[in-house]
Amino acid sequence: MYRLTEDRFEKAEPILEKYRAKLHHTGKLDARGLEKELRKCWHTGSREVKDIVMRLSKTARYKYLAAYYMEHSDAGKKPLMEFWPTLSVVYGIEYYQNSMRESKRKAFWRKLRTK
Repeated sequence: MYRLTEDRFEKAEPILEKYRAKLHHTGKLDARGLEKELRKCWHTGSREVKDIVMRLSKTARYKYLAAYYMEHSDAGKKPLMEFWPTLSVVYGIEYYQNSMRESKRKAFWRKLRTK
């Protein structure tokens, strides 16, 4: 897995903050644009960005940014299977195909609007 070092984080922080602010202000962001900017910033591929985004989902500051990216990075289709375990943790469900997923997902996103 690609590691998010302090240097890499400092380099990408303006990008992360720009997209975080957009998400918190409008409830949306351009997931593909985020990935493109991070790839350019770190001179890396999409696999490495995905690894880092999954790790960012564990942080209070970037949890919603990471979740939005994971939900929308595949051209608006359903989340990639590789994100299912991470999204399950974010939503607070045991596994992604859980019957409670949609209600838990909606509850998760409602918290963003109350912040």
